[in-house]
Amino acid sequence: MSHTPAGRAGFLQHPTSAVVGGLVVLHLLVLVVVVARAGSLAPADADVARANRIATSPAIPYRNFPVEFMPLQTLFDRALGSGDAADAGRRIALVAFLADMAAATALAWGWGRRQSATYLLLGLPLLSFLYLRFDLIAIALAVWSLALLHRRREELGGVALGLAVMAKLWPLVLVPIFVFRRARRGLLVGVAVCLVIGAWWYLTGGPKGPFQVLSFRDTRGWHVESVVGNVLWVLGRGEAYREADAIRIGHATLAVKAILFAGLIACEMWIWRRASRDARDPVGGAALAAVATLVVFSPVFSLQMAAWVLPFAALAFDGDRNERHTAGVATVAVVLTGVVALVWREQASVPAAWVGWLVLARNLVWIDIVVSWLRTPRVPVTTGAPDVPQRRAADTATDGIEAVLPFDAE
Repeated sequence: MSHTPAGRAGFLQHPTSAVVGGLVVLHLLVLVVVVARAGSLAPADADVARANRIATSPAIPYRNFPVEFMPLQTLFDRALGSGDAADAGRRIALVAFLADMAAATALAWGWGRRQSATYLLLGLPLLSFLYLRFDLIAIALAVWSLALLHRRREELGGVALGLAVMAKLWPLVLVPIFVFRRARRGLLVGVAVCLVIGAWWYLTGGPKGPFQVLSFRDTRGWHVESVVGNVLWVLGRGEAYREADAIRIGHATLAVKAILFAGLIACEMWIWRRASRDARDPVGGAALAAVATLVVFSPVFSLQMAAWVLPFAALAFDGDRNERHTAGVATVAVVLTGVVALVWREQASVPAAWVGWLVLARNLVWIDIVVSWLRTPRVPVTTGAPDVPQRRAADTATDGIEAVLPFDAE
C-alpha cells in the first residue's frame, strides 16, 4: 500500500472544514428524514415504543415494573417518550443527533479534526436506526470523559465518566485508562457521581433496579443476534420466540451466563494488562478491543451496540499499522451491522433464514476486532513520561482511515 506523497494529503488525512461540514450535513439529512418519517418509523420501532410505555405509565419504573436500562436512560425515556410514538420519535431523534455532534466535537477538541471526521464517516452505516436510540448520549459522555482527561481536566472527565456509566453500564471498561493516567481525583469524582445517582435510583426505584439491569429484565433466552444465540439460530437448535421486545432462542442458564461472565473478566484483564505494558495510546486499539469484548460475551447484541465502538475505532485509525488494521476490522463489522439493519427492518419478528448467516458473518468479524488487537505485537514502553503515549508517525505518511483504503484518496 503506497503512502500519499507530502503535499498531496488525502481529504480524510487532513480534512478541511468543508469536509467535516459535508459529513455533518449528511448526518443532518438523515435526521431530517427520520423526523419527516417519524409517523411511520417510530410506531414500528421497539425502542421508541418501549420509551413511550415507560413515559406514559403511571407506575414507577423498577419499583412497579421491570426496566433493563440504567437510571439515566430511564429518565431520558420518561422525559422524551411522552405523547404519541411519532412525537416521541422526533424528540429522541433530535437529542440523539445533538449527542452525535457532541461526540464528534469531543474528538475534535481532544485529538483533532481527523478523528472527528473519521467518527462521522464511520457512523453513516448505522444512522438508519441510530437516531431513534439512546446510545449516542452515553457515547458522547464517554468520549468527553476521555477528551477531558486527555486535556488534563481529570475532575470534569470523572464527572462525564460517572454520568456515562449511569447512562449505559459499558463505559465502566474505560476506567483503566484513568488508572494508567494516574487520574486519581478524576476516578474519585466519577465514583461520587455514581454514588449520588445510585442513591437517587434506590430512593425512587427501590433495590430491584440493578438486578433488572444485570439480568436484562430477567430474560431467559439468548438474543438471536448475540454470539451464542446466533449459532443456535443458524444451526436450528430450537425455535426463535419473542421475549422482552426482542427475538430470542433457547435458554440462557445461570451456569452458562456465569461462564461467559468469567470469560469476559478474564479477557478484559488480558486486554488492559497488555495495554499497561504497551506504549500505544490505550484510547485507541485497547479501548476498541475492550468495548468489543463486552458484546462478544453478552447474551444480547442489539443493533445499536455496534455504535459503541465508533469513537474508539476513529482513534485507533490514528495509531500504528496494527491498530489501523484492528480499526479496519471494526469498520467492516459496523458496515455489516448497517446491512443487517436494512434487510431486517422488523426487529420484533423472525426474518428469513439467510439473515441469520449474515449476522453470523458480522459476529465473526466482531470477534476478530478483539483477536486482531490481541495478536499484534506490543510496542515496548520507551523512556519518557508514562502519560504521554506514542501516537502516529510522521505527517507525511498516510495516517487515519485512509491507510486501510484500497486506493489513495487525493
